[in-house]
Amino acid sequence: MLFVAFQSSLFSFLPIEFSKPDIGIPSIIYATFFLGPLEGLVTAFLFGFTQELLSSGPHGALIFTKVFLFLSCIFLRSKLYIESQYLFALISSSFVLLESVLFIALAFFAKGETSAIVTVLKFCVPNAVFTGVLALFFFPVLERLKLRPYLGV
Repeated sequence: MLFVAFQSSLFSFLPIEFSKPDIGIPSIIYATFFLGPLEGLVTAFLFGFTQELLSSGPHGALIFTKVFLFLSCIFLRSKLYIESQYLFALISSSFVLLESVLFIALAFFAKGETSAIVTVLKFCVPNAVFTGVLALFFFPVLERLKLRPYLGV
């Protein structure tokens, strides 16, 4: 939750409106792939709920998308092995695009809105690129912070 507060406070002061990276998606991916499914679910729910509190979007949309991204990570966990920070960044960028597609689908199927499609598409690619760049630096930090099962590593 500290990351979300940091993200919303720091990036709101920057004058770059179209490119605000998402810290939650790389955290969910890392927790699910490297720590375990329970930790990934807790991370997805906490990030979704915290972003839900800080946003003015439709109720439940952020929690839904974060949990859906967690379920996608669970599906990919047995099929994909993340061995480098570059693959981690690529997956993070891809999941930002997937989250944008989910928002478009939710807006269309829930309310029949098509006006949000252009807005989401305008912001999703720069957000995906900047989230990928952030994930390049975020992955080694998380690797250092990961708890080791034994001392001496």
